[in-house]
Amino acid sequence: MSETKIGELIAALRKSNGYTQQEVAERLGVSNKTVSSWETGASCPDISLLPAIAELYGVTCDEILCGKRLPANDTQKNQQSRREKALALLLQRQKTNIVTLCWISGGLTALGILLSMLVGYAALESLIGFFVGTIPLLGSAVAAAIVLHRIRFAIGEEFQSANAERVSATADRALLWILCANIAALAFIAPHATAPVHTGLTFGWEWLGTELACGAGGLFLSLLVGIPLYLHRRKKILLAAAAAEKETRIAAAAYSANELARWKYKNILLLLFLPIAIAAIITLCLVTTASQFVFNSVYSTNYVFDTLESLSALSGPFAEREYTLVSEEAEETDRVAVTYFFADFPEEWRKYYRTEDTEGGTLVTIYKYRFDIQFQDGIASHEFYAYDYLWQGGIGSIDAIGNRFTDTDGEEIVSDLTIFLYNVVSLYDQREAEELAGKQDILVWSAVAVGLAGAGSLAITIPVYRKKLHAFCRK
Repeated sequence: MSETKIGELIAALRKSNGYTQQEVAERLGVSNKTVSSWETGASCPDISLLPAIAELYGVTCDEILCGKRLPANDTQKNQQSRREKALALLLQRQKTNIVTLCWISGGLTALGILLSMLVGYAALESLIGFFVGTIPLLGSAVAAAIVLHRIRFAIGEEFQSANAERVSATADRALLWILCANIAALAFIAPHATAPVHTGLTFGWEWLGTELACGAGGLFLSLLVGIPLYLHRRKKILLAAAAAEKETRIAAAAYSANELARWKYKNILLLLFLPIAIAAIITLCLVTTASQFVFNSVYSTNYVFDTLESLSALSGPFAEREYTLVSEEAEETDRVAVTYFFADFPEEWRKYYRTEDTEGGTLVTIYKYRFDIQFQDGIASHEFYAYDYLWQGGIGSIDAIGNRFTDTDGEEIVSDLTIFLYNVVSLYDQREAEELAGKQDILVWSAVAVGLAGAGSLAITIPVYRKKLHAFCRK
């Protein structure tokens, strides 16, 4: 850099523009002696004044520093090269910011799910766990929206170059997936919101399967809405590029790619994804419904009696109708099947007893149980007929304890008698359990059939999709 050449160029530019040294000094905010020293080569302009001098004389800073006018092509090339380098550096920085944002948002989403499960399953506060888990999810979505908005602002016009368009598309895709992931996570933890206050869900396949089904449904619905919105936004950007006649060839190619993406989305959704998704959702619903039919065999109940008379008291149809003993048949060492004949058995009691219709009446079978009473001086065996309708499903075990003594007349007296009937179930409950088990089998096999049908549809739809794709690309 030569001070003399710079001074000569500045003097020539001033004279060609018809300025005096005083006018230049006033415009630049310096003294006329300073301008004179520049033109004589005694000093150089301060670097902070170069843009102002270049704008005043209609030249570039490079020309002032070189001390001569540069060819127009060289100047434009240098400026274009610097702009491209600066833009490439900016775009690369924004790509890094997008990747970092995705990791941070993904971590917040995972944290929300983890907190919700820990509070809901471990601390047994599912409702609180739902609200605690929602906070990181909202933070993830809001942070993504704010940061990506700043990234788009830094990029500027998306259609200024192909690289800028790609980075803008990457930012839009990142926002789409972050929002869809957070919606799916919110749906995943939603079952915790159904639990009453200060209670927790039971960790197991029943609730975990429900959460997975809700999460899959939330992801499917969010993609179903989000992908068309994403494609619509990209289409608007590409149409704006074509209207502005900037990067026309790039915009046209990108527009064609966008149209192909829209076609693929529509046909993949209708031909491939939608049938499989519907089959998967139906299968999950059937399996989840079937899991609700897990019947605890036995809603068992325990009974306590203090007299043998109360234990063998008549109840139900035996207290309402006349009957006749038909047979007794031992089934086990402590249980005998007893069959009675009723000429007129009440219809409302049929579902609670083992009945068999015969000519002229109904046979009803109950059990007679044998059990031992533990006395302080030994064991005594007794038996009773299980007339109560709540006992017809069976009695698991019988324990009895008491005291006995002989009075002055030689009669045995039993006192403080306590009889325990354990794991007593109703025949009605057993029949209901069998019915529910049958429904469960039907639902499970239906789920298997629907799943196989959904998977089998791929064998038909994939060739159809490929044929339609080739036809579209040939247009």
